[in-house]
Amino acid sequence: MSKLKRTLALLATLAVTSTAFVACGDKKEDSNASPAENNNSSVADDANAGDADADADANADADANADADADADADADADAPAAVGGEISLPDTDDVLTIVCWTDTDLNNMFDIYTPVQASEVKYQNCGGNGTEASTQYANYLNSGDDVDLFVAEAGWILNYINDDSMSAPMEQLGISTADYADAYQYTVEIGTDNNGVLKAASWQAAAGGWAYNATLAEQYLGVTSEDDMQKKVSNWDNFKATAEELKTASDGAVTMTVSLGGLWQAFSTAQNAAWVDGTTINTGIASDFVAMAKEYVDGGYIDPSVEQWSTEWENYGKDGKTLGYFFSTWCLGEGAQLDTNCGTEGNWRLIQGPQEYFWGGSWLCVSPNCNTATEAANFIRTFTCNADTMEEYALYSGDFANNKVAMNKIIADGSNSNPSLGGQDQFAVLAGVAEGIKMSDSISKYDQNLKDTLLNTLKDNISEDADTILQKFTDQALADNTDLNA
Repeated sequence: MSKLKRTLALLATLAVTSTAFVACGDKKEDSNASPAENNNSSVADDANAGDADADADANADADANADADADADADADADAPAAVGGEISLPDTDDVLTIVCWTDTDLNNMFDIYTPVQASEVKYQNCGGNGTEASTQYANYLNSGDDVDLFVAEAGWILNYINDDSMSAPMEQLGISTADYADAYQYTVEIGTDNNGVLKAASWQAAAGGWAYNATLAEQYLGVTSEDDMQKKVSNWDNFKATAEELKTASDGAVTMTVSLGGLWQAFSTAQNAAWVDGTTINTGIASDFVAMAKEYVDGGYIDPSVEQWSTEWENYGKDGKTLGYFFSTWCLGEGAQLDTNCGTEGNWRLIQGPQEYFWGGSWLCVSPNCNTATEAANFIRTFTCNADTMEEYALYSGDFANNKVAMNKIIADGSNSNPSLGGQDQFAVLAGVAEGIKMSDSISKYDQNLKDTLLNTLKDNISEDADTILQKFTDQALADNTDLNA
């Protein structure tokens, strides 16, 4: 969605919210007003003393009623948390809601939307320069005694925090339960649930991923003129590899199928729905399958193993027409994100599901055991992870895929999202099917991020070796890093 459209959407929402506030304010003023203010014409017509005495009595009654109304309003405000969910058991002793994260990109979009309805000051606290740093620096911050109510955790390391009660509190302490997420994409709820089945985190986004391809190159080298036809050519990994060979031949090796082993690995690994660790034993099946696949792509010339994910060279492959496509998550597709940066703004890119459903990253709101702005924390979490109306607004404003089926299905049905970099295509219409198909079950463990990073680094450093040697080096390094595991 363009910045103009997003801004207009936000202004419209703010206007509606402001009108609602004014309307409520007018009603309060009316309830406290004297009969002289509310019925000027009748008072002006009465001039005798008896009427004046009656007016005085009426004023006294009105004052008494106003006091009663004010008391009732105060009682209603005090009962507000129970009206929106279960009982809140964490304290409300602070007037600042502090949210800890390593980037304020998503939070700034939320703050823009949340400002009209917030009751307390909302503060962003930076901790770490990126998600990897945050995974280690959070513990120091959370144990420091500095203010923290909510913190944002990433998919790769969230389990280290939600399975530690000293670091995270159950959502039920804010009156929020699994029942509140009937419209969420199930895998996000599974990731936010600890090993004891307790909901500890909620996500505002479903980080579904797809394959973005250059439509001009697809037509030039493959004769493809529609998204449906392109999807058929990459509908599974066998077809993806066959099309890579076709592209290599047609372009005389000038255009790769995709850009990096990192992107290929992300799409492959998060869709396996198989555990990396069985008890304390490393499951090398996924690693073995991918090493064999990566060797085929490198040896076949379908990918350049020297290109690092997120590097300038990686960006330039799209700009320079040296690759057919990228594996992109939802957060890569908004205005100013990777799709714009890597692919230019000509609008000649398109998004399809690709070989399989997968997700890339994602962020979850977690509750600190030290949360002392509980009502505001509960309202913030509900606004962006439970409320379909607000989540629809957030998706249209930010370009992110909201974690709510009702909100996203409405956007798709209304046709209210259009991505200029995708030639006006609605990326949500593609990603909705992907998000529905993501399976997690018991396939996530606290070791996953380390094992995935170890495999990818081992693969890149030893790509000229045979597959068995690469796999053995991966296993050796994984055991050295995780001394409580075995192979």
